[in-house]
Amino acid sequence: MSMAQQSLFRSALGEAFDRLAPVLKRHYDLAPEQEAIVQGPMRAWNRFAWARAFAPFMPIPAERVQVCVRNRGLMDRGEVCYEWQREFRYPNGVVLSYTLTRPARGGSPACVLDTFNRPPNVAITLALEVSADGSALRQMSVGPQFVIRGTRYVALPRLLHVRSIAVERAVDEHTIHTEVVVSHPLFGQMFGYSGTLEVS
Repeated sequence: MSMAQQSLFRSALGEAFDRLAPVLKRHYDLAPEQEAIVQGPMRAWNRFAWARAFAPFMPIPAERVQVCVRNRGLMDRGEVCYEWQREFRYPNGVVLSYTLTRPARGGSPACVLDTFNRPPNVAITLALEVSADGSALRQMSVGPQFVIRGTRYVALPRLLHVRSIAVERAVDEHTIHTEVVVSHPLFGQMFGYSGTLEVS
């Protein structure tokens, strides 16, 4: 595989990617046209249910909601990217969310840029960190965040930044434990989800 076609996370992490546990490599080492499905029950919570009117991707609180995440590598505007299509399957319907992870703007080492919704309208920069033993990958918001207007990225003032921390940890050869928490400096923790999921 050429350097231009290798997976986004392998490219961003460099040699640190090789430390990852095999199940995490299967999840994140997706070159263009490769796919993986991650699914299982998760606990979802949301302190501001009214905010779903403005951000419908926020989860509905539930103790064991079935989640299916369809991931694939793809080329977008000449860049190798990583796609997340999440389905939170509640008894009364499905809540969908979409994220396209791109190379970090400015090419910062061990960082990526998450763009949300379709078409994308918000983006946050994430720093990547592999644990010393390779059992966990941590993604934490750092640096600029943006409102997207077509092809323009407009930097958000710090007051509007959210803090996102996502940790995925290998449980065994086939499963990972995921925990995501999104918070704000003024409002505190806003929403998140956690659970043990199977990678296939």
